[in-house]
Formats: sequence, C-alpha cells, structure tokens
Amino acid sequence: MIIAAPVLSVEYEGQIRLVGIFLFLPEQLGKSWDCRYEIDWPEGKVTSFAGGNDAIAALFGAIEKVGMELHMSRYHHERTITWLKPWVGYGFPLPKGARRTNR
Repeated sequence: MIIAAPVLSVEYEGQIRLVGIFLFLPEQLGKSWDCRYEIDWPEGKVTSFAGGNDAIAALFGAIEKVGMELHMSRYHHERTITWLKPWVGYGFPLPKGARRTNR
C-alpha cells in the first residue's frame, strides 16, 4: 500500500518531466521490518527499501535513503530538479552524516 507519493519535476532532454516518489507501508519480515520505495526517474524506475527493528525505523530509513538518492542524482548536481518553487530542497531529510555543515 502506498502511503506517500510526492511528485518532483526535472528538466530532461529539454522538457520538464515529473518524477514520482512512492513510499510503501512498512512490512514485517520475521523479526525485522522493511519499507519499500520507488523513484520513477525519466530513465527508469528505481526500486529499493530500508530495514529496521520496527516499522518507524524502516520508514525513517526509507525517507532518508530517498533524500540521499535525490541529492546524489545528476539532476541535483545539474540543478534541474525542483519540488515546490521557490522552496529549496525536496522534502526528504538527509542522514546526519550527509548534511552540509556551515563551519
């Protein structure tokens, strides 16, 4: 079951394309939990998951992984990806070790 489906925009081959992000309800697998997600890039869909000791940990891990995938994408580096203009960011937090620090 999809629990969140934000849509971002990217410039791809001279056109604006929509990028759907789909977060699924965490599922218990034995003693641990997995939370699947998909990112529907113009080049093709990426499917992955994050695991955790409970549903909250799995969901939080998936949210942070999506944040990392967005920030590591070519669209971020080319500055052609947007969420809500003029908002800066994509609505997904990064893990603590991946955040920029102002020193």
